[in-house]
Amino acid sequence: MRRAVAVDLGGTNLRAAALDQDGHLTERRHVSSDAAGGPEAVIARIAELVSEVAGAAGLSADAPVGVAAPGPLNPETGIVHYTPNLENWRDVPLGPKLEVLTGRRVHLGNDGNCAVLGEAWFGAAAGARDVVYLALGTGVGAGIISGGRLLTGRYGLGAELGHVVVALDGPRCTCGSVGCLEAFVGGWAVAREGRLVAETADGSAIRELAQGEPIMPSVIAAAADAGDPAARAILSRAGRALGAAIGGFVNTFNPELVVIGGGLATLGESLLRPAREAIPTYSFPATRDAARIVSSALGSDTGLFGAGALALASGDV
Repeated sequence: MRRAVAVDLGGTNLRAAALDQDGHLTERRHVSSDAAGGPEAVIARIAELVSEVAGAAGLSADAPVGVAAPGPLNPETGIVHYTPNLENWRDVPLGPKLEVLTGRRVHLGNDGNCAVLGEAWFGAAAGARDVVYLALGTGVGAGIISGGRLLTGRYGLGAELGHVVVALDGPRCTCGSVGCLEAFVGGWAVAREGRLVAETADGSAIRELAQGEPIMPSVIAAAADAGDPAARAILSRAGRALGAAIGGFVNTFNPELVVIGGGLATLGESLLRPAREAIPTYSFPATRDAARIVSSALGSDTGLFGAGALALASGDV
């Protein structure tokens, strides 16, 4: 039975578990990332968790480690170039440092790329050879499998579908570009629209539901579910941008599945219905008819399954 240690690195939380080839997660651990302590503190914490999980699971010394990490990174060198969710992370050699601390082979992957691997190995895309995965969270992550192979580009920086431009005159994105998909459907973008609307006469329902707390996408979704036209308009705009992007992705990659995951996907039909309705406007009939839009089957464990799949796919075990 092949097994590995799976690590899901986030800006707030750090999760780890042992994963076997049949998709069983055991010896789960969940702690703070300690991001304020800087890269060295985070890497030390990961190493501690890896040792703890490996020991508790009885893993052999040659069982590898898979790490799903946010931000642009190079999976070949193990260097994280940048991530806005971790303080002072610029060109951090996460992979090499973790190998020294753990004595194990470490496989580093972008969290979106890991997620599509996890879905293909253990989730909604099991058995599929052509898949586009979109993680709708604070930002928009993505991963692509084409012909059974993970597409990452020359330096592992590819598949940034959240930063594909869907509107030349669209809103500014946090990446610095204009009109990115993420600038419409990322959690921060939806919240931004909600805050702007809440300052107008049309935003009374959103203001009341927020009860003085920060306006989050869940508040906007609740207002939309209650029938508020302004909240519905916000999610419809985000959904149409998502549908336009998916239309382009099915034309480009001709997938059999488009898997939608991430916390924002739980907003439901107020977001996903306008997306499905927009797809035909932006895609060829043959490509869209070949693609099914499905929800992630792995939920909050997508990162762990993906990181483990990355390590298991390495052939080291």
